[in-house]
Amino acid sequence: MDDCGIRRAVAGQVARMAEYETGFWAIVDGMGVDRRRAGRMLDAAVDMIDHGRTGTADPYALVLSWMPR
Repeated sequence: MDDCGIRRAVAGQVARMAEYETGFWAIVDGMGVDRRRAGRMLDAAVDMIDHGRTGTADPYALVLSWMPR
């Protein structure tokens, strides 16, 4: 893949991640979960992923899996 193709692919992923994060916070707000608490949970999820302590690479999905239904 040429550099231009890589840049386009990365730019597309970055744009989707911003939308994904917006959706995550909308779900958190809809569940009535405190954003600070959800943010701490997100930090913990990223740490777990970074240290290989979970089978997912998606911190948002991991945090949502911890939320009460």
